[in-house]
Amino acid sequence: MDVDSRMTTESDSDSDATTAAALGRGSGSETSSSSAPSTPGTPAPAPASPAVAGSGPRPAPGYTAVNAVIDKKEDGPGCRCGHTLTAVPAVGEEGSPGYVGPRLILFGGATALEGNSATPPSSAGSAGIRLAGATADVHCYDVLSNKWSRLTPLGEPPSPRAAHVATAVGTMVVIQGGIGPAGLSAEDLHVLDLTQQRPRWHRVVVQGPGPGPRYGHVMALVGQRFLLTIGGNDGKRPLADVWALDTAAKPYEWRKLEPEGEGPPPCMYATASARSDGLLLLCGGRDGNSVPLSSAYGLAKHRDGRWEWAIAPGVSPSPRYQHAAVFVNARLHVSGGALGGGRMVEDSSSVAVLDTAAGVWCDTKSVVTTPRTGRYSADAAGGDAAVELTRRCRHAAAAVGDLIFLYGGLRGGVLLDDLLVAEDLAAAETTTAANHAAASAAATDTQAGKAPGRYAYNDERTKQAASESAPDGSVVLGTPVAPPLNGDMYTDISPENAVPQGHRRSSKGVDYLVEASAAEAEAISATLAAVKARQVNGEAEELSDKEQSPDSSSSNKHSSLIKPDTALSNNMTPPPGVRLHHRAVS
Repeated sequence: MDVDSRMTTESDSDSDATTAAALGRGSGSETSSSSAPSTPGTPAPAPASPAVAGSGPRPAPGYTAVNAVIDKKEDGPGCRCGHTLTAVPAVGEEGSPGYVGPRLILFGGATALEGNSATPPSSAGSAGIRLAGATADVHCYDVLSNKWSRLTPLGEPPSPRAAHVATAVGTMVVIQGGIGPAGLSAEDLHVLDLTQQRPRWHRVVVQGPGPGPRYGHVMALVGQRFLLTIGGNDGKRPLADVWALDTAAKPYEWRKLEPEGEGPPPCMYATASARSDGLLLLCGGRDGNSVPLSSAYGLAKHRDGRWEWAIAPGVSPSPRYQHAAVFVNARLHVSGGALGGGRMVEDSSSVAVLDTAAGVWCDTKSVVTTPRTGRYSADAAGGDAAVELTRRCRHAAAAVGDLIFLYGGLRGGVLLDDLLVAEDLAAAETTTAANHAAASAAATDTQAGKAPGRYAYNDERTKQAASESAPDGSVVLGTPVAPPLNGDMYTDISPENAVPQGHRRSSKGVDYLVEASAAEAEAISATLAAVKARQVNGEAEELSDKEQSPDSSSSNKHSSLIKPDTALSNNMTPPPGVRLHHRAVS
């Protein structure tokens, strides 16, 4: 198969043409790169967002290195790039013997560079990734214990790969695509089930044609229901197609979408992150001419089933690809990235936040009003230590509550093995104003708790440290699976929150999609709340009638009150307990 050889370099080919300003609309100290395990210890607390006068959008937070515990060398992921990092919610009741706290699952990636050199010449600014060094190993970072471990799941694992995609569906991690020693990986969906004490691999059975083998694409779970795969490279060219798999409809089947509106151009190495209101944001990427992109596009599903693209508001501080992005409530955190020709995004632009509540981009200094024109170089060292820490590409990111984690990547021809963390306290302020009553009624309950000597993630509804129970790992689609995991909670859903009052634009932009997707989420949440209320009332009435009459249990009136409305359940939200599980995989 004709695989694009440009994939194997850090910067790939470069174009001297700079991205036009119009594309910007809508779109510690240096850690060691040694493969030796980090010294065990407790990491320093993640820094809070810088204080800003007034109540406007907060700048992007800074990152610090995490000194994670690694008992054995093989427990640590080591140096790598092109991997994925996925946040998985807690399992079981806190305090019970089987309780497992929130985790980060790291899968795959490349662990070697061309020429078997850990530090190839960097004068050219590029470092070839040796695909023979791609892996299929799984590492787990326990957020509460600050400890890495290597997992050995049961079942047949996916083939070794890098530049693949991964996303969480409850306590399962779905893997798809990528490229490895044998070329492009098959389009099969692989699921790592973390529900039980011993993880297990499954292969999902999907009918009909699908997106096909590709790498450098993106995937996200939208609305806790639809797996969306977008773009990438099929070995011949960049793509712009959109595929959806409805996890509530069996048998599973890929469906090619034809969204309305202006969408992104064919590109690869972008990022896609989904808010729990059903709004997906695709950010950056590299187009068919190897030009880095700065635009961000919103994609949402309307209540009538239509999907639609719209350009996101704000001015991006820099174009980029091979970056990482993750939501913390309504704030999309973007880090690192490449520009081509060995150049990487740095200065205050290396970390940026798209505040979807305010409709603006922020870097580490302030709100961005014009694209930054800071220095870009292949391997310039020194300067701001915090900037140098996040200057990287081909890394991975995940969020647990208001904590954002980064791992690994590539910088100046050197593979990295560090774990970074930042804390976005501004996200709590953003979501407090957008508390959604109907969605909150449908949200899962949380329990307060904090591990001594460790940071905990915050439940924005109670302002207390919290961990989440997921007794059987089932995914109740239409409700959040956990508290703010990857920004996955309903309290940040509100048209009023997404569009500042007095600043509505006449053109149809991403705010229009936010309102549409929020309306659908509100309808689903209201239905769930109504069904829940009817169940409670029905059970109470049935109990009362049973005490009065032994024949009342056969009453159709009372039996219907304790059952969800079938028509509403079928039309507005999938049945509870739907899961990607061994019954549907081989």
